[in-house]
Amino acid sequence: MGLRNRTGIIGYLFLAGTLTVLLTVWADRLLLEELKDSYSQTELLISGIAAGDESGEALLKWLKESPDETFFQAGADSMADNGYTAQTQTVWDQKYAAAKNRILAGSILFDGSILFLLFLLSVLYRKRDNARISSLEHMLCRFQTTEAADLDFSVPALNDTLQDRMVSLQKQIQADRLQMQQEKERTKVLVTDISHQLKTPIAALKTSIELLSCEDMADTERQEFFAACMHQLDCLENLTASLIGVSRMEKGLIQILPKPSPIKETILSAVSRLYEKAADKQISIEMSEDTCSETVPVLHDKKWTAEALVNLLDNAVKYSGSHSKIIIRADELTNYIRISIEDNGIGIPKDERHKIFKRFYRGRAVRDLEGSGVGLYLAREIVEKQNGTIFVSSKTGGQHGSIFSLQLPKA
Repeated sequence: MGLRNRTGIIGYLFLAGTLTVLLTVWADRLLLEELKDSYSQTELLISGIAAGDESGEALLKWLKESPDETFFQAGADSMADNGYTAQTQTVWDQKYAAAKNRILAGSILFDGSILFLLFLLSVLYRKRDNARISSLEHMLCRFQTTEAADLDFSVPALNDTLQDRMVSLQKQIQADRLQMQQEKERTKVLVTDISHQLKTPIAALKTSIELLSCEDMADTERQEFFAACMHQLDCLENLTASLIGVSRMEKGLIQILPKPSPIKETILSAVSRLYEKAADKQISIEMSEDTCSETVPVLHDKKWTAEALVNLLDNAVKYSGSHSKIIIRADELTNYIRISIEDNGIGIPKDERHKIFKRFYRGRAVRDLEGSGVGLYLAREIVEKQNGTIFVSSKTGGQHGSIFSLQLPKA
């Protein structure tokens, strides 16, 4: 029983005491009225007997049965003739007053006993409530200074319901502490990764600026270092944009709203954004002839799904050689549509395929190349938030390159 119910019980006890007093007053009133009528009739009956000339048989009959009203009236007239008025105190009035005092005293004693008993019960309930409150306060204080796993909830003052709730609170605190610890570790890793990512472009930019400060540098060299500075600034801008994207994604600030529609338009939107970069390296992006991408509705967010595809295509263009080809396919499965991006790049070792979708991870073969290591991570987050999956495999037949595939549910 909770503290709220205890407070309700005390209210019920107060109501019970009030009703007891009211019922006693009502019962006393009825009893005294009945007693008053009885004594008055007895007084009139005796007066009537004294004033009349009835036989003994008639008197015995009246004692067994109620006399008629004329007999009582005769008794009243007899008393009036002898000087007895309503204000005159008779022995029967004295008997009634004594009986009345006894009844009222008994009622007061009864009501007092009941009220005292109810008071003791309320004190007992309040004492138990105070014991529970003290126990809860003690436990809450221990929560601030003690590990939740070390707390003991077997306290007599707490009933099963409160103990169950305290155990639930203990588990919640343990989960929150674990989450906070994990978040702290992730923050450390994030700070380390960001520092590492910023270190290279900042160092290169600093070196270029220091060289530009030399007065005896030729104009040609100055232009080269100026171009290097601009390139490093672009790298910092792209890295900052990637970090902002990661932060918004992890904090839930990006709303992904999947809607049913064919996937082909989304694919073409992503290709158009990488077309110029691929053309600079003379890389062709081809889409295989398929009908499912045009006809089968896929449950996806066009904007963010295109962003995920851009990240995959950007990797394919970046790590593929000149005069190569990137092929995009869409295959219909039972419950999904699979979009595959096949390139002729450097490929991904088998032992690194489960790592490349982690935040800031850079493979051994590409650590010296430009990149932030967040593109594949963002692509995975976008796809998984749409109940999809993403994975990578190697091309068969000894060919170089990789095949990145993402699967999205059909509508």
